[in-house]
Amino acid sequence: MADTTNNKIEDVAAEELAEAQKTGTVDFSQKKEEKEKSGTYVHNFKNPVEIMGKKYTSLTFYFDRLTGEDIEAIEDELMDQNKFVLTPETSSSFQCILAAKAAGIASDEIRRLPVHDYMKIKNKARNFLINAG
Repeated sequence: MADTTNNKIEDVAAEELAEAQKTGTVDFSQKKEEKEKSGTYVHNFKNPVEIMGKKYTSLTFYFDRLTGEDIEAIEDELMDQNKFVLTPETSSSFQCILAAKAAGIASDEIRRLPVHDYMKIKNKARNFLINAG
């Protein structure tokens, strides 16, 4: 099976090289789009951060593993805080909790991150929501 996978990767690489040689350009936009639609995001922190008592240099967010129950739990959590969200795609609070659920950590931990990391992670959650439809 590993040989088959390696052969497919080599075939794709050969096709991309042939196209690049023919046109003189390499188009990475499709690769970026495929990566963004994968539903998994690995965030590399600018500086190591402490989350729930452990030091992290990166954190993986598995957005594609979330369910409708997770979305409803986020809505309930926000309502308990007297926060009402009409569109999750525009709510920082909703996106923050969604990202935390995708990483398996408390949402407070996301909120405590340096703004550079917080914004990148929150925006990935927003992009996931937009792509999910």
